[in-house]
Amino acid sequence: MSIILSIETSIPEASVALTIDGETVAQRDFESHREQNKLLFPALEPVLAALPKNQKPSLIIVGTGPGSYSGSRISIAAAQGLAIAYECPVVGLSSFLGTSTMATHPTAFAIGDARRDTFFIAQIQQGRPDFLPGEPELLSLDDFCEKLSQIDTSETPLFSFEKELPMLHVAEYLVDKSHASLLAQAWLNLSSEAQQSLLQTPPQPAYLRAPFITKAKPGHPLLRQTKK
Repeated sequence: MSIILSIETSIPEASVALTIDGETVAQRDFESHREQNKLLFPALEPVLAALPKNQKPSLIIVGTGPGSYSGSRISIAAAQGLAIAYECPVVGLSSFLGTSTMATHPTAFAIGDARRDTFFIAQIQQGRPDFLPGEPELLSLDDFCEKLSQIDTSETPLFSFEKELPMLHVAEYLVDKSHASLLAQAWLNLSSEAQQSLLQTPPQPAYLRAPFITKAKPGHPLLRQTKK
């Protein structure tokens, strides 16, 4: 029996699901809005209560974003704690794969705002042996719009977790979200090689870029020498 517990808290529309032999038997959706640490466990309780008697999860899946870094960290920490209790592995899966777009299309482009005046685009192809997204490409707004204008969206849709992007005049896109139940289905669609690779990789939040660290300005109190 394949029993998968999946958790998605990298986006505000968070979710938890229990999938048994490919069928979702329990799920809870909740609005997190930076309160994942408070809201996740009440959502987990009824889902875990749906476990068959004397059974435990064989795998825990966590949506790694890109999205809320704190949200992803909270679900990863919770999953690792549950994995110790249930003696099962934990994997991190790109939240792009847990969307209805990727559940119904063989190929699509995930797009979004990468902040700092840049935007990202990532191609996802179900036909690839690993069915895993490549590294997102970061572009200026002009280059981003130029690239999107070259995509035939009737064949390859664009989707984003964001409702408003400054390129509506260039190309239409679907507003989508990742769901825990679809993460489980995406896992089941992976090749055995891709699954083994993920099982050997510790889950961690997806980064669009390295964290930005602001340097202290001259005269910062921590840099001042104490006058004697």
